[in-house]
Order: sequence, then C-alpha cells, then structure tokens
Amino acid sequence: MSDKPWFGPKRVGVGIRPQTWQGWVITLLPGIAVVIVVLVVR
Repeated sequence: MSDKPWFGPKRVGVGIRPQTWQGWVITLLPGIAVVIVVLVVR
C-alpha cells in the first residue's frame, strides 16, 4: 500500500484536492449518487 495521502493542497487557491485514485473515488461517488437519485425520483 502507498503511504501517499489521498488528498493534498491545491496548487492554486485554498483547500484540498484528490491526489490518488482513492481520493477521486471518494470525491466522485457522492456526485454520482446525487445524479442517480435525481434520475430515479424524476
């Protein structure tokens, strides 16, 4: 397993951004879930 953190500082601006595939999964899953719920409820 990698010791690299999943999230790190942004190059421009304030906050954090995903740095590994695990970070991207955690970032994208809630967005995908919202899209699915909107499509189902519609």
